[in-house]
Amino acid sequence: MPGTSHTPTPLASNGEGRWPRICESPSRDSLRVALLSYHTSPLAAIGRSRDAGGMNVYIRELARHLAAAHVQVDCFTRWTDPDLPQILPLADNARIIHIPAGPLTPVHKNDLFALAPHFVAGIECFAISNRLDYDLLHSHYWLSGVAGMSLSRRWGAPHVTMFHTLARLKQQARPEETEPPLRIEQERQIIANVDGIIVATEDERQQISRLYGLPAQAMHTIPCGVDLDRFDPAGRQTARHALANTLGIAHDVPLLLFVGRLDPLKGPDLLIRMMAILRTYAHLVILGGDEHDPERARLRQLADELGVASQVHLLDAVPQDQLPIYYRAADLLTIASHYESFGLVAVEAMACGTPVIAPAVGGLPVIVREGINGALVSQRSPLAFADRVDSLLSDPARYARLAHYARASVTRFSWPVIAAQVVEVYRDALAQPVLAVVNR
Repeated sequence: MPGTSHTPTPLASNGEGRWPRICESPSRDSLRVALLSYHTSPLAAIGRSRDAGGMNVYIRELARHLAAAHVQVDCFTRWTDPDLPQILPLADNARIIHIPAGPLTPVHKNDLFALAPHFVAGIECFAISNRLDYDLLHSHYWLSGVAGMSLSRRWGAPHVTMFHTLARLKQQARPEETEPPLRIEQERQIIANVDGIIVATEDERQQISRLYGLPAQAMHTIPCGVDLDRFDPAGRQTARHALANTLGIAHDVPLLLFVGRLDPLKGPDLLIRMMAILRTYAHLVILGGDEHDPERARLRQLADELGVASQVHLLDAVPQDQLPIYYRAADLLTIASHYESFGLVAVEAMACGTPVIAPAVGGLPVIVREGINGALVSQRSPLAFADRVDSLLSDPARYARLAHYARASVTRFSWPVIAAQVVEVYRDALAQPVLAVVNR
């Protein structure tokens, strides 16, 4: 019941000493897929915490567009708010299912592995009590992958996963930050046991192949999607004037934008250091977190120490439907991440006609194309970023060319196209031999 913590009661077998076989002769014309987003809800407020970002947007939009492609989608996530109903509709044929696993409150990500068996049992309870057969599991992030491995073995259903970020790749990008050995080992097991892995870029595919010895052809490269109806360039001047008025600055002052979680991995501090040496007078908007985020206080203090506090604006993260206003208002989106498996904010900004400056790390070079829709910085340093920003803002003709081509360069990431590619991965996984269902 909402407001309580419980362990689901054991479920009855089908009388043959095993769980019902999920993939056997589905009576439906369409697929029924269980999306797993254990540690964070697709409906979470983006950018407000370190566990809510591009992955949440990806899962939510994938569910919606799979449903539009006639796939029945149930997205399972841990129940953390007793005021939410267990089932929330997301679109026709798509819904969010909240599963109790531990207390109905937020739990630190590092403590969720121990609760994964409760999450798995809760999903089984829901499926059997509602007489639901799922043809395939699609997990997101390693914690969901752990749950997906268990359910796949029990149901005999194929398991496709997308990591979004891997511990060993994060450690490569920031050696000073260690990842739990448990996560590293579980990610290795997931890679060895799933029926399909979706990666967002060719770089991620090659990195996984190198680190884990998995043949590159065993993975499917499908980029993240963007809602081209929501993110478009219409009303750029109106958006610019509105944001300038809000900030209390002149309308013609160049505006740089950062969008994302206030996580050191994302590098917002580098951009503040850049502001201190930038030759062009500009303002930087950092859109992410809120007043309760301790990282915001650190960034504000840094801006004070460097004497650029009046040019740096730390604003709360906004809902997805308000993001286009900020992208349209900005002259440049600046990304300073140590690592990005893809870089969804870059695609969103370009869809709004805004060029991007980003480091040449992870999947960003797939999106940011030097001299076409933005600029790649070969070295993650404030000076290198300042040089590229100054160069673009001092050359109006070059800037205009980048802005003109920005949207056209990302139309290939439209969600209907991406969802169709994901469905093909599902079909491929379903065509493979089905694992035997484990005995009870």
